[in-house]
Amino acid sequence: MNTKRIAVTLGALLLAPTTQAMAEAGARQDNSQFLVWAFLGMCALIVIVQLMPVAVIAFGLIKGLAKGKETPAQAEAATDK
Repeated sequence: MNTKRIAVTLGALLLAPTTQAMAEAGARQDNSQFLVWAFLGMCALIVIVQLMPVAVIAFGLIKGLAKGKETPAQAEAATDK
């Protein structure tokens, strides 16, 4: 009985510090200042501005595909006018 009590006590003492270490690992403080967030905002703005022409071209491509092709008779009627 005495050895069992010693084993349980030693086990509890060995596992006690791990719970504190796990609790501290999850804690995170965000000490970023305004300039860091402004810099990240400018980076995001640059990326968005560079993606705008891609979106315009993709929209034009989809619009052209959705419009469909004209039949030869419709094309001739359009050129005769």
